[in-house]
Amino acid sequence: LSPPGDSYGVLPRPCHALVLLNPQSGSGRALDDFQAVVQPMLAEADIATTVFVTERPHHAHEKVRDEDLSQWDTLVVMSGDGLLFEVVNGLMERPDWREAMKKPLCILPGGSGNALAASINYYAGYDHVAKKKLLTNCPFILCKGLYTQMDLVSLSTASGKRFFSFLGFGWGFISDVDIDSEKYRWLGSARFTLGTLQCLAKLRVYHGRLSYLPAPAEQGSSPARDAAAP
Repeated sequence: LSPPGDSYGVLPRPCHALVLLNPQSGSGRALDDFQAVVQPMLAEADIATTVFVTERPHHAHEKVRDEDLSQWDTLVVMSGDGLLFEVVNGLMERPDWREAMKKPLCILPGGSGNALAASINYYAGYDHVAKKKLLTNCPFILCKGLYTQMDLVSLSTASGKRFFSFLGFGWGFISDVDIDSEKYRWLGSARFTLGTLQCLAKLRVYHGRLSYLPAPAEQGSSPARDAAAP
């Protein structure tokens, strides 16, 4: 999110949203929660929805990469952070990605980990909450219709693949915990605890090379500080 004080855009009224929803995310309640909690709130705010339920991995990626998005005013992801990752990277693969990335994105908590939704809830001025309260707060933020810019991180691998992230990148142990705990989705966020214990029991060794471009020196920084920078 942009720092406080930056300008905000406002969604039109009435508004038409494309909702991309993974019914398997979290403990498998995303679709039920959307219909019971979110949809009535959006209807009251004059936000009509087209619901796209994913059926396989990368389904949302392909949808936003190939679809004509002009018929919707905003894209709403009802899932965990993984589905939004698919959506962002699908948008960045479009020939018109510069325009496509101007489409407002909304994340609603429906996964095991809902880091971005919790962060937006915090920056919107609400207390730290989780589960049902977070599920109520985030649609309310969408109903208010304000949106602002968010930074992305770009990463290129040795194989030539390029990825874009809105939170961070994980490799090695952290990634193994995320991947290996997929089969425990029914446990909700507890899947990560069980996955961590399993990965610790069969601890692997990872070899890799990390390359990066150093950040440019800040204006007004001292010569001594510049000399000490790596």
